[in-house]
Amino acid sequence: MNVRKAREDDLDGITKVYKACFPRERAHKRWIEASYNSYPRGVYYVVVTQGEIAGYILWCVKNGFRDETIIELEQIGVHPNYSGQGLGRRLIEASLSEFKDHINKLGYSVGAIYVTTSEGHFAEELYKSTLGVKRAALIEGYGSGNEVVLYRRIESDQLLQ
Repeated sequence: MNVRKAREDDLDGITKVYKACFPRERAHKRWIEASYNSYPRGVYYVVVTQGEIAGYILWCVKNGFRDETIIELEQIGVHPNYSGQGLGRRLIEASLSEFKDHINKLGYSVGAIYVTTSEGHFAEELYKSTLGVKRAALIEGYGSGNEVVLYRRIESDQLLQ
């Protein structure tokens, strides 16, 4: 399994995973293309296994380009055919350092990490264990349920791993 920055020719594969993971969404390809085109604000990474895109992650700058910016794990998806193999954890761990390097090359540093997930979703524990985030808020009635906001401030003397 290989994690790498997504290329334009990966968009169909990312869309396939997105459709499988988020079937209630609409205009899947339009969303993926729009997010891909937000570069350098947003960057997709993919995990490839057996020559196929098995999952993706989208990291974004949340609060504008600032000296210490907030980065958001905006979306992650692993195709159901590959679930339970640790690909989500691998995507987060491998892409975080690459996105941090991307931010640094733009002349900024990472001041905080932000991510949301549906209340009761297993991803909350994954985010806590991989990103060190903690519950900061709960948005009631968000979409089809409640949304958990997870956040971690990075102090300037801490290393973001």
